[in-house]
Amino acid sequence: MVMSYNAGPELGIIEVHTTNEGGHPVEFWAKRCIERIIAVSEDAPEDVEKQINDFKDNIEKVIEQYMQNAIKSDRITINNQLEKAGFKEAADLIRKL
Repeated sequence: MVMSYNAGPELGIIEVHTTNEGGHPVEFWAKRCIERIIAVSEDAPEDVEKQINDFKDNIEKVIEQYMQNAIKSDRITINNQLEKAGFKEAADLIRKL
């Protein structure tokens, strides 16, 4: 569910995105990232708009891949720290995520 409220020039646009039983997936965050970085003018010619949207799609996929890599790297770090601290069972649970 998305709720938006335009609070004017002082606050900008406030959005709320909710989930059930978990956080947002990588695809959600990659899309939010692209929305903040790349915009298409409403006055842009159709061919330019298409080119920009194709570029946005490609960059979104790159962001998704690097976010997945960061998540895997962080889980490895957490796993190793848990094992060092003697929490082998907890480390095994993290490894299975």
